Amino acid sequence: MDDHANEKRIIGSFLIGGLVGAGLALLFAPQSGKKTRKDISRFTKNVAGDAKDLIEDATESVQEMVDRVSDKLSDLASSRKEITEDARKRFIKTLDNVQKLLEKQKEKLF
Repeated sequence: MDDHANEKRIIGSFLIGGLVGAGLALLFAPQSGKKTRKDISRFTKNVAGDAKDLIEDATESVQEMVDRVSDKLSDLASSRKEITEDARKRFIKTLDNVQKLLEKQKEKLF
């Protein structure tokens, strides 16, 4: 899980670096305003697409994690009766809430 978080941090850092670099390039590039606006529009669409892809990947990752955890909890509950059904439901509900938050963020971006 730490490797996955590190990968997301690295991707986020590259996106931020790209945004800063593109902004500086636009500020210092000698070209017409019309061309600059067109470039900004194109760049914005590309960044939005990249952000959408990242959110979709994160959503898929959360869903996969929910599925894996649910399966593991089911196995543990049936083999060891120590984990109550209530605790399992609360944990799955928490994971579902995380997924819903990601979906809300996705909707805000698009």
